[in-house]
Amino acid sequence: MKSYIFNLFTVFWVLGMVQLKAQNISDRIENALPAVVTVTVEKALPIGKVLMGFRGNIVQEAYEKSLQLTDALSSGSGFVIEKNGKRYVITNAHVVESASDEPGSIYVYSYNQTKYEVKVVGGDSFYDVAVLEFVTTPGRELSSLTFAKELPRIASKVYAIGNPLGEYPYTVTDGIVSAVNRSRGGSTGKYGFIQSTATIIWGNSGGPLVNEAGQVVGINSQIAFADAGNGSAYLMQQINFALESVLSQRLVDEIIAKGKVSRAYIGLEFRQKNQIIETKDGAVIGRQLDQLPVLTGLFQGSDASVKLKNYIGWALSAINGVKIRNLEEALGEFENLKPNAKVNLTLTDGRTSKEVSVNTKELKTEHLESLAENVLNQIPDFVVDPNSAQPRLMGKNGYRASYYLLGGGIVSDLWRVTTMADIGALLRVYGLKGGLQYVLVSESDFNQEPQVLSQYFGNRNDELQTMLWY
Repeated sequence: MKSYIFNLFTVFWVLGMVQLKAQNISDRIENALPAVVTVTVEKALPIGKVLMGFRGNIVQEAYEKSLQLTDALSSGSGFVIEKNGKRYVITNAHVVESASDEPGSIYVYSYNQTKYEVKVVGGDSFYDVAVLEFVTTPGRELSSLTFAKELPRIASKVYAIGNPLGEYPYTVTDGIVSAVNRSRGGSTGKYGFIQSTATIIWGNSGGPLVNEAGQVVGINSQIAFADAGNGSAYLMQQINFALESVLSQRLVDEIIAKGKVSRAYIGLEFRQKNQIIETKDGAVIGRQLDQLPVLTGLFQGSDASVKLKNYIGWALSAINGVKIRNLEEALGEFENLKPNAKVNLTLTDGRTSKEVSVNTKELKTEHLESLAENVLNQIPDFVVDPNSAQPRLMGKNGYRASYYLLGGGIVSDLWRVTTMADIGALLRVYGLKGGLQYVLVSESDFNQEPQVLSQYFGNRNDELQTMLWY
């Protein structure tokens, strides 16, 4: 009898502890809600984007009504952190990249529908993170979240909070961590991602992915797509990506301090050729011709231009001892480098291998300008005007027309261009795509429709030559 009573007590105790844990987790998630905001862009650029204690019934207020976002041109999610006694909003770069520089362009809404003007401190499109600061003094209803100091374990529980589609504020979805240190496809936001099954969707971008303690383990970024095989794509709702917290914290701290993320510069150009093959059903695939990235150029003034001048045509097989198979892997390792440091490059000519140590610098405007001028001057019939503030292509070889460059990227994903450095930054991002499209306006008639000029980095139609400049 005593054993029966003891076992019964044990069952009730275990059930009680499970319920208590579930209640504690719900409390922590609900306590995270006041730090989550909806980010809206209400004034956009004409073209392209820029390369960037308990206070009432919070839950009831947060769900009373959907936000009125009729004035918003785009929206996403974000969350509040505190740094040196000042509060900031963290979101995805792609949420605010299209915002105008004018005052009154970006706003955030708190859980009780209060609207606050914010402005961009800085951001980084490569990692898809942006930091906003309040123009309007933030109210007491806004709390703040903290970044987790360690990566979550595989299969640990996580929760995504955001405002999907701009219509369902403070939606919470749960899931588990499927993988860490993932890389994603696309031109931006490629490395350092957590993969989870906590569903995110449009409007959730920039919101927090939190653990059971209510700490931010990632910044929600994107859901995966799969090719349906008929030219369309479908959502893979169980594959969601969030920029992991340790990397996010480092990037946010640097953006708050400097307005940007500092990058290393080496002065190298690599290429990797792929043969383009069109199948019977019209699909286009690539067969790798260069088994490893090939060193094809050096930029003057860099340490590499002196130490690697005899290695043009050699292939890159490792960076700081880490084996490299393609340009994407090389880019990922280069992103780990710091300015004013040494990097060991292992190069091979197919018969022998050499390890060469070169010094990095900090990437500066003049490096991006040099890259842009070098690549643009390879476009037939045009030459870059070195004296124009706005990037300008002048006709040559009897071609009289001249054009100003207003944007670049891919026509469906354009970025604003105002300087040669902007073009250099785009080339570093789109090199892996094998080409870049420029939006031009005729110098003789600004009222004409803008034209699109495509530049492919290879010289043959049946080859895709992907490039990496670093």
